[in-house]
Amino acid sequence: MAFDIVSRSWKILENELTRKRCLEVYEEAKGRTDQMIAEKRKKLKKEGRPTEPIPEDDPTKYKHAIYVMVMKLFADMERRRQKLDQRDQEERKRKRETEIEEEERIKADREWQQNFEESRQSRVNSWHDFQSGAGKSKKAKKQKHMTGMMVPPKFKPESR
Repeated sequence: MAFDIVSRSWKILENELTRKRCLEVYEEAKGRTDQMIAEKRKKLKKEGRPTEPIPEDDPTKYKHAIYVMVMKLFADMERRRQKLDQRDQEERKRKRETEIEEEERIKADREWQQNFEESRQSRVNSWHDFQSGAGKSKKAKKQKHMTGMMVPPKFKPESR
């Protein structure tokens, strides 16, 4: 585990681009730390204690303050990178879902079109039968009603 971290760090520093970026982060951290120290001195001067030493005057505490700022900047960069990765992943997922929906819609349309074409002949035959037999079916219905036996009314029980 630790060896992997060290080897990954070594690879990062071997690459010129990433090494340059790391040095920029270090320089920014140093600048921010110096600015923070200047603000502390200004605040002490405003309060009337200009000769009072601040903790960062000690070289070890100054190095520690720079270290803390560097870690903070790297952590911020990592959070930003993870957020962008997550957003990119969600975007790809959303895009894939829309592609799947589009494929399903196209498949359903194709299936409907195929069923429509398959049933076309039966619809045409039905229409032709209706057209050719329109007169016969009316006469047949009239004859059926006249010659049929009388059907008693259906039984409906009383409801109260």
